[in-house]
Amino acid sequence: MAASAGVAILLTFWLRIWHINATSLWYDEIFVLVHAERGLIEGMRELFLNDNALPLHGFLLAMWVQVAGSGEFAARYLSVLLGTITAPLVYRLSRAVSGRRISGLGTLLAYATLPIFVYYSQEVRMYALAVPLTVAFAWSGWRLVTGGKAAGAYTTLGLLMLMAHPYTGLAWLVVGLWGTLWILAGYRIPDDHVLPLPRRQRSWWHANLLLVTLTVPILLWARWRVEIDATAVSAIPVAAIQWIPVFFGVGQYLAQPWSGVFVTITLLAILATLILCLSSGSWRQGLWHLLGLSIPIAGLFLLTSIKAKWSERYLVPSWGIALVVAVGSGWELLLQQDAAHWKARALRALGALLALSWIGLTLPAVARQAEGTWAIALRDEWRPRPDFRETARYISEHDDPADAIVVVGGHASATLGYYYDGPAHLFGLPFDTQILDKRRIVDLQSLEVLARETEGAQRLWLVLWQDHLADPTGLIQSVLVERCRRLPVYTNPINVGLLLFDLDRCRPLDRMADPAVVLEIPFQAPIRLLGYDVIRTDETWEVNLWWEALGPLSEDYSAFVHLTGPDGTIVAQHDRLAGAEHYPTGTWYPGVRLRNRFFLDVPGSDCPNCRLRVGLYTARGRLLVFEGQDAIELAIP
Repeated sequence: MAASAGVAILLTFWLRIWHINATSLWYDEIFVLVHAERGLIEGMRELFLNDNALPLHGFLLAMWVQVAGSGEFAARYLSVLLGTITAPLVYRLSRAVSGRRISGLGTLLAYATLPIFVYYSQEVRMYALAVPLTVAFAWSGWRLVTGGKAAGAYTTLGLLMLMAHPYTGLAWLVVGLWGTLWILAGYRIPDDHVLPLPRRQRSWWHANLLLVTLTVPILLWARWRVEIDATAVSAIPVAAIQWIPVFFGVGQYLAQPWSGVFVTITLLAILATLILCLSSGSWRQGLWHLLGLSIPIAGLFLLTSIKAKWSERYLVPSWGIALVVAVGSGWELLLQQDAAHWKARALRALGALLALSWIGLTLPAVARQAEGTWAIALRDEWRPRPDFRETARYISEHDDPADAIVVVGGHASATLGYYYDGPAHLFGLPFDTQILDKRRIVDLQSLEVLARETEGAQRLWLVLWQDHLADPTGLIQSVLVERCRRLPVYTNPINVGLLLFDLDRCRPLDRMADPAVVLEIPFQAPIRLLGYDVIRTDETWEVNLWWEALGPLSEDYSAFVHLTGPDGTIVAQHDRLAGAEHYPTGTWYPGVRLRNRFFLDVPGSDCPNCRLRVGLYTARGRLLVFEGQDAIELAIP
């Protein structure tokens, strides 16, 4: 059996190192890698302030790059090693949970071949570290409950895993609830070599109380991060749960019916585990599996309903581990049935079929993943990883010393800079920022930065990634497309926009989005209408409104543009959220200036004696102008 486990561990390593550099490093990876290169003090301080996880992984990576370097292979190889180290830990955890009724080989094979674990064992992020720490923590928790041992390891590993990723707390919730229920039930294990129940109880309560005390600073830090995180959301729809079997299965890589088949064989293995555990009186094993497969999902939904960030990948160190333990245990429990009875033989055949079917589906999925089709699950959608390597390669082959490169959003400029070492001046908008922050977005003032940074440049490369968040009104792209001559680009990098513009005769860039008519009319909230213009194109009128926030805004306002006839009847109208879906007025900071576009369908392209009225409103009614009117009447040119 030891030889089989050794082969499975080698398979784990091989699958994780296979085509390790099929995709380029992306923003999250470069973010931590760049800080790790800065050293243990400066780099860790910046990660502590800017990352959504404490910098334990960054600390380890900083030491690693000092020895192995910061190239693609070297940086990802650390994750490969951590993913491989997880394999024997999963093996030991599975054996402990089963009471050594199974060998643990099934769980080891399930972990080795599940694409999501391969995925995060090839990424330069904290998940590669969080998973082995969580498995070791769960194993020590089992030992603490059943034998009163490993209290020190339990507390230490719990603290470390929370420092690796805050959502490993979901695993602590599972282990803590399971252990507490079992202790309170007064269950006594028939083994003379374990500590008496009262002493085990004291060890359990003391270890958890100490861990709670040690994690108070982490909880305070996590609360602070949620408050300032630009991607934190709330009210996640229950429909998002549909993506869990896709993300943890083969649905990203294999089409139907195979992804459906995979879900079916997974559910059958889990069901077999639960039934066989409960029917044989192994209540503690059955309770472990039930809690591990339900609590993390419920806990994540509870957190996001308050205010947090949702992503299925946050379940990897908790629900993902419970998944492979339950599936692998089901295979082995079925295969152990007594073959003397025809029903038992059928169950053994079912166990073999489930295991072979799992491997037969996961290996092709891992092969597809190795081709570079990795994806990022974000709420209810998935996107391929952005290919900054191809973007930089193409620019390098066609650039000129007189070129400039702007990355919108600017937080990804370091990602492109990791691959690009040409002569063009590279910068990002919003300018001089390392993270996506809704307090710092592209607005009209960013055009001044664009003009300054491109002074003397003849051409401008425009690189777009997460631009709908960094430039919510599409200001930069719209100005360049409308005012500058666009040059051909003969590549289409995955999930990255790349455009090239000739800057001759399209300057000054900082004056290209000024309103034709300046108004500066304030409302009875800290916002004012700076100006407007009207562009007529056949039967479509484009009305542009310029807004400025004079102070914090407590509500999300919608804006309306109404074209009314002489009798007040609305001829055409366009209502929309002021700002953008990802940047409503409630998130504006004082001083931000934005342009909104509205389009009116005007029959006959003309409207004699018509009036143009604009304003702001919420569900409670219109926001009054400072002078008391509920709308502003604009002159039609």
